[in-house]
Amino acid sequence: MAKLLKRLDRYRVIFDRDDNEPYLERYYLFLKNRKSFAFNITLHRILKSDLDDLHDHPWPWVTVILKGGYWEHTRAGNKPKWKGPGCVTIRSSRSLHRLELRKDQFGNEIPCWTLFCMGPKQKGWGFLTNGKWVDNSTYLQERKQIAT
Repeated sequence: MAKLLKRLDRYRVIFDRDDNEPYLERYYLFLKNRKSFAFNITLHRILKSDLDDLHDHPWPWVTVILKGGYWEHTRAGNKPKWKGPGCVTIRSSRSLHRLELRKDQFGNEIPCWTLFCMGPKQKGWGFLTNGKWVDNSTYLQERKQIAT
């Protein structure tokens, strides 16, 4: 299915902001360029763990783990929770979390496939740093300054 969606140009690679390495492959099962439609459905292949800071999303969302899995870190507790195949997660746009992929015996991250449904956009992306919510662009700018 992934090969077909690539051929139909219903595919996008999202790169991480630090190393400019592929972070996520997104396959559009419904709308590729949604502007005002209430929802969208995508297939995600998560290639890298999230940055260390918790983040939220611009929309409420639902995900189903199809293959592989990840540890989800949230504000609710100190222990991450394992999300494996068949696990369904529903979150609001304000829910903060971070994904950590499982590693193989050589320390390489194991990709995870998910079905991801996003609702209507409600706000911008953000991260929790030093106990405060910071918008995505400010967060990334601050990370660049620290790195240089």
